[in-house]
Formats: sequence, C-alpha cells, structure tokens
Amino acid sequence: LLISLLFLRISNAIYVRVYVAVLVILILLCPTTDEALVRAVYNHNSISQDFEALPSGFGPGLSGEGLLGSLLEAEPIHACRPIRVAPPSNGSSAAFVALIRRHGCPFATKVLHAQRAGFQAAVVYNIKESLVTMVSEEEEAAREVDIPALFIGASASTQLKRIFHYDPTAYVILLPECQWDSCWDGRTDSRRSAWGLPKQASRCLPGHVHYLLLGFTAVIWIVALYVLCYL
Repeated sequence: LLISLLFLRISNAIYVRVYVAVLVILILLCPTTDEALVRAVYNHNSISQDFEALPSGFGPGLSGEGLLGSLLEAEPIHACRPIRVAPPSNGSSAAFVALIRRHGCPFATKVLHAQRAGFQAAVVYNIKESLVTMVSEEEEAAREVDIPALFIGASASTQLKRIFHYDPTAYVILLPECQWDSCWDGRTDSRRSAWGLPKQASRCLPGHVHYLLLGFTAVIWIVALYVLCYL
C-alpha cells in the first residue's frame, strides 16, 4: 500500500489515482472475521492450548470476558434428544460446557437440549476439519436458546476429549475474538472468575472504541488521499 501511494505521488496518470483510491477503500472497508476461541487449560494451570472456533448464528454471543468452566461430553453425544443433566454445583458457581457431535438433528435442538440439562454453554464439533457457522431451520427452538454455542473441528474435539480424560482438573475458556488484538494474553490473573476458577487478564477494547478508531483511521486516509491527489 505504501509503495502504491508513493507511485501515486510521482505519477499524474488518472488511472493510477483511481487504482490506489479503490485499493485504500477496500482495505478500510474489509470486514473482520467473526471468530472465537476455545482455550483448554490443564496440568495445574501450567499448560494452555487454543482451538479455533466459530460462534453460532443464534442465541447470545460470548461476553468480552468470555466463559470459563468444565467441559463434559453430552450423553447421548449427538444431543438430538434430552441429555444427561449437568453435575450439581455443590454450592459453587462453576459453569459446565456440553461437548456435542454434529449431525442427526438441527443445531438449535442440540444446544437447547444442553441448555435444558443445566449447561451454561455448548461446543459442537464437526466430524471433519472444516468450520461452519451454526444456523438452524427450527426458528422456535433457536428463539429459546439463551446460552452461547461454538463450533469446532474434528481434531480439536479429539484433543479436548484427550485432555479432559487424563486431567480431571482441566477447564476451558470460551473466548470471543477481538477485531485487532487477542482478547486474552494467556497469563493467569490472581483473581477468581465468577465460576471460581483462575481469571485471565483481558486486553479487549470495548466494541464502540473499535468503531471509533476505525472511523478516525478512515478520516486520516481520506485526508491523505486528498493531499496526494489535489495538492
């Protein structure tokens, strides 16, 4: 981009100016990807592993702080019918996340069964590596969903199952993806989360701040283009 702007400054050809202007506009207007992250923390908080995920197209999204809790496989694993309820909290505020396999019924049905079984979130995994945004044709079920849900690939689910099989103290953190920077720096905070587990230090900026910075950047580029083209 900088080379193109330099070329624009030394050239009077109108098509070059148009090319650079279009290039800058496309870069500024390029939408950010709507992604999320599943972070597994195990071995007494000494190891963490991240897995790419996509949020569902229905139900609430993750808060900026994310959601932290224990991951449990749904029974039955496809969650196309009511599943075994989440373990009792025993007086704690620990969250439970249901791990569910894709196929067999609509996504909203799976997540709704997890919700009714007392889970605070659901992670649906594919039988292959590709990621999709979960949508549901069952509008009524989708409207009832009030827990967040993420979608992960097959290898991620295999790794998560292995981690939680061998380490009962492991937990997951479901994280939204910031537009420009990682929300979580991977360092464990000495504070405790609402679920009684170690809290991560967030570096996310509020959403309105991101849009303010984007608008400010756009103004700077417009002024720069005006100076280059007409002065």
